[in-house]
Amino acid sequence: MDERLFAELALRLRNEAVVVASVIGTFGATPRKRGARMLVCADATAASIGGGLAEARTIAAARALLAAPRDEAVALEIDLGGGIDAAGICGGRMHLELRCWAGATDRARAEHAAAQLAAGLRVELPRPDAGLPLRPNPRLLIVGAGHCGAALCEAARLLDFDIAVFDTRADCVADAAFVGARVYSGSYAELTHALDTPRDVYAVLLNRDFGADIASLRQLCARPPAFLGMMGSSRRIRQVIEALQEHTDTLQRLQAPIGLDVAAETPQEIAVSILAQLVQVRRGRGNPQ
Repeated sequence: MDERLFAELALRLRNEAVVVASVIGTFGATPRKRGARMLVCADATAASIGGGLAEARTIAAARALLAAPRDEAVALEIDLGGGIDAAGICGGRMHLELRCWAGATDRARAEHAAAQLAAGLRVELPRPDAGLPLRPNPRLLIVGAGHCGAALCEAARLLDFDIAVFDTRADCVADAAFVGARVYSGSYAELTHALDTPRDVYAVLLNRDFGADIASLRQLCARPPAFLGMMGSSRRIRQVIEALQEHTDTLQRLQAPIGLDVAAETPQEIAVSILAQLVQVRRGRGNPQ
């Protein structure tokens, strides 16, 4: 997403011009929606605005712009209505803007945007860019570093999350599965540090026992994250909520049991079900309340 894309843009601008292709509007059925972006260089691309012929036409238009750069953005319409000249049969339309980034000034702008995003801050891009805000990755806070926590961390690396892991057991967060993640251990008060970020936080409780759930939620309810989910049986979930009467209002937002119902059993299957739900939330189709 934006954080990874602009980090790559800043690097590529050291050696070559790059076109940023941004989807600024859609109508009907389309493979990507407003805010999707890709980079197009002379002989490489990064990210995607949907693939297929629509993307091939976007790349061709972007490379034509690289060959004859302009200061202003170039509009591109992609018809997916299924007609003779359409780029697909989805039925919708995509409106894109292509902007050529080149030179020291654009490189400095890209580096600044990348640094702000890496710090978890939202970035506003003024014209002549598409004017769409750049959003940092949300933080996925995994509470519980057991088998399911490890599987979730490893699967989440394929998506764009700033991953943090907490467990009271220091030896568990030292597992190879969590290399590269931000790790916290010891007192449950350490969870406040994991929440100390301007990023949206999606907290997922995968604790080993009932007591850990209660202790974790006492910290999280004091500073509610954007999304709060917990693994467990119906009975365990009910008893945890009953033990936290002082946080009844906040716990109305608790998604439990977390994950889409795909009859998951193994840690890896559970991780897939959880990430599927988080993708829904991230795309505005879930219900974090």
